[in-house]
Amino acid sequence: MEKEYKTGRIIKGIGGFYTVLLSDGTSCVCKARGLFRKQGVTPLIGDMAEIELNSAQSKMDGRAADGAAASGCLSRILPRKNELVRPAVSNIDRLFAVIAASRPQPDLLLIDKLLLLCEKYGIEPIIVINKCDEAEGADIEALRAEYEKTEYPILAVSAETGEGLAELRQRLAGAVICLAGQSAVGKSSLLNALIPGIKLAVGGLSEKTERGRHTTRHTELIPLDETGGAVLDTPGFSFLETLELDEAEIRLLYPELRGMEEGCRFNGCLHVSEPGCCVKKAMAGKHPPIHKNRYERYIRLVNEAIERRKHKYD
Repeated sequence: MEKEYKTGRIIKGIGGFYTVLLSDGTSCVCKARGLFRKQGVTPLIGDMAEIELNSAQSKMDGRAADGAAASGCLSRILPRKNELVRPAVSNIDRLFAVIAASRPQPDLLLIDKLLLLCEKYGIEPIIVINKCDEAEGADIEALRAEYEKTEYPILAVSAETGEGLAELRQRLAGAVICLAGQSAVGKSSLLNALIPGIKLAVGGLSEKTERGRHTTRHTELIPLDETGGAVLDTPGFSFLETLELDEAEIRLLYPELRGMEEGCRFNGCLHVSEPGCCVKKAMAGKHPPIHKNRYERYIRLVNEAIERRKHKYD
């Protein structure tokens, strides 16, 4: 009997069994070939994969943890657009970096790191200011001003009132999306408002600590519609702790600073303390190329990278 092959996206993996969403909207549970282990290849959520469908009599040979029969095997992982570490996912198209306009107090250093991640791995960033119904207009504009010069899309929304959700929803179509940001900024609430029927658990904000209670316990892709769009439901982005960029790479990943070194005295100027730096000069003028607060956080990240390199080789 001729073998039947199909291509799909891995949306879930539990105990060595992988759920693959096929282009026709159906899904099947697959086991990975032993060849992957020999090659040191681990299938990831988000991978596009070629699968070999089992014959009718062999469909019951294996069962996933949830009791579903394995109906195929992963035969090949297609080339990845990008690959992240924690969570271990691949082929992310867009990242919604979510900030709360009210509480918790925005961690803009975290947002800066998320934007660096997007630049490094070819992910389209969209800055989402949520909970706008709980904040004054001036507070929202102050957050927007921090990132205006990046030219990244900045959307002010409210999961509670629906403000701005129509535009946000348009950016879901045909793309693999992930949401990232502090706990309690409303990521799950946003997804529940954007995608009827998804019903993700929502955690509240502790009045004592103002830290959100984590509500997501596993990583999987949730298919959205016939456009092929999907959203990553993940416990968190702890890989940021291991995103170790050197100082030169950090400079190149800031869109506001890109190309500025051409006006500096020294090639490879980091725009921190070097003499003849055009960025330092521009920051003292009326039209700085980057928001003052974001520039101060940039200096902090560069100095941390320099210290990390020194300790690594000391």
